[in-house]
Amino acid sequence: MTFDKKIVAVCTSRIFEEQHFSFLKQMCEMLSQRDMIVLIFAINTDLYWEEDKYSPEASVFDNVPFDVIDLLLIMDEKIKSRTVSQKLIDNAKKAEVPVVVVDGDYEGTVKVKFDYQKGFERVVRHIIEHHKVRKPFMIAGLEGNPFSDERIGVFKKVLEENGIGFTPDMMAYGDFWAAPARNVMSEVIKSGDIPDAVICANDIMAINAMDVLVNAGLKVPDDVKVSGFDGIDEVSMCSPMLTTASCGSDVLAKAVTKCITDCLNGHCPDEILIEPELITNGSCGCSNSVFCSSVMPSLNHFNNGFYRYQDDIRVMYDIATAMQLSSTPKEAAGYVRSKKIKDIHCFVFSECFEKENDYFAFPLLTSKKEKFVLFYDSYKNDIDLRDVSKKDMKKFIYRAVRGGTPIIVNALDFRGKPIGYVCYTFDGYDFVEYAKTANVTNTLSMGLGGLIATQYQRYLSAQVEEMYRIDPLTGLYNRSGFKREYEKLCDSPEWVGKEITIIMADLDDLKYINDTFGHEAGDEAIALAAKALKYNCPEDSVCVRFGGDEMFSIMVGNKDENAIIAAIDDWIGGRTLSGSGCKVSMSCGGCHYVFTEEFCLSEALGAADEEMYINKRRRKKMKE
Repeated sequence: MTFDKKIVAVCTSRIFEEQHFSFLKQMCEMLSQRDMIVLIFAINTDLYWEEDKYSPEASVFDNVPFDVIDLLLIMDEKIKSRTVSQKLIDNAKKAEVPVVVVDGDYEGTVKVKFDYQKGFERVVRHIIEHHKVRKPFMIAGLEGNPFSDERIGVFKKVLEENGIGFTPDMMAYGDFWAAPARNVMSEVIKSGDIPDAVICANDIMAINAMDVLVNAGLKVPDDVKVSGFDGIDEVSMCSPMLTTASCGSDVLAKAVTKCITDCLNGHCPDEILIEPELITNGSCGCSNSVFCSSVMPSLNHFNNGFYRYQDDIRVMYDIATAMQLSSTPKEAAGYVRSKKIKDIHCFVFSECFEKENDYFAFPLLTSKKEKFVLFYDSYKNDIDLRDVSKKDMKKFIYRAVRGGTPIIVNALDFRGKPIGYVCYTFDGYDFVEYAKTANVTNTLSMGLGGLIATQYQRYLSAQVEEMYRIDPLTGLYNRSGFKREYEKLCDSPEWVGKEITIIMADLDDLKYINDTFGHEAGDEAIALAAKALKYNCPEDSVCVRFGGDEMFSIMVGNKDENAIIAAIDDWIGGRTLSGSGCKVSMSCGGCHYVFTEEFCLSEALGAADEEMYINKRRRKKMKE
């Protein structure tokens, strides 16, 4: 497919975070002004640097179209997996596509980095030198993590330059997360050796450290000053507001856009460093750099998002449940129609809808990854589950580009296995729509995953039921199956009060066949007799293998049993068993009854059986 615009593929995570959304929006708008198309391939949870753990969500990156894109942008710190990023870089190299990596260090790529070392040093110097702190305590990140180790090095360096000796009890690891940081702060308070400042390696730990301090009766910043790092939105929502350092989304967007433009013009830099800006607030005793007027939009987004989530979650739950309980994929697709779900194209692996296939039990073969069903298209009124190839899917995605806004691609997964992809094609940049993508993706994953699992369970149940209902040798009802079918007949207005015809059939000389040619030949003879009975009785007849070689058929209406028996004789006459040349024949007998409440099945079968034996004896005499 030929394009008159440059295409940039972005691989990232958590586009619903307001700060990241702001960066993507500004970057995409600037790239659009430069006549470029952006495809965003996103996961909704970062991968936590757990390199050995398989994530089906990451399969979305398998769809990056290296054959048509002009540049690949990887948000490495957002994805948090060197394995995933390196695989993308390797594929890009094979396709000779330049790669820009934000916040990552990979050979052969253009690196856009935050100068975390300088940014964190600004925060530490501000606390130590500006506020004259002499007894600081640091909550570091993960032990052995390069970002954490770098910030520990900065902390020690600034202490040394200010004549403060570092000792191991001046630091503990908070793992970059809330609960560990709270535990660290609680232990410090319990020791009674209260520092005059707590310097944290990120904002999440700092916010939680402040909370623990305040709950213990200490005042921030009067008793203990606190600082963070990263500049997340929550720094403006806590009290007091948190001192931190941040690289604003606008600065990052401009730097990345310039880098992409330079690369596409053949002037790829080796590395671009962006220094985070110090943001002083009340947690260290300074006046707030972030004023309430600028906080209000974030608070409004937070409040609107919270209450919108409460409303949406029930609707999404109902959609997922209805999809899971659907009888067919087409019925399930109908439930996706909702005001809450719009601007999407949903593709599902074709193998998922092969009902006799236990999709979640086996790995998805490479050849199967190329075949999809267009499960849902929100721009069409009709639901047409048509087959598409991976190439067709990509073309479909490109055609969906409207007005220069990016396409967002998420993976659908269930029980640890990818089941397809959903593409969002929004007309503009509405944070509400972007924030909702994770919830919609989860709803489709749960709904489709449940449907796929349920359809296989229904298939198994039908197979098991078939085993109990149908005799495997003859394909006729067995005793158990006939009992259930007969109960239905008794309740059917089509049968009650009407005359019925019964034909009883029995194979001739089965013992001779078994003794002479073996039981396999006997089974073949029984199967032939069953075919003769079923083929020559009306289509709506109930044909049963009663046991051994005894069979019967029940038909509604006054049928000409003699004509049917003659047709059976004609059909089977002259047929021989394979390998032996032994001729097969069967004897039949028929009778008529009215199907009323007084009708006795045993009596009717007995009468037909008696007629059958009369005919059998007659045939035997004729042979003699």
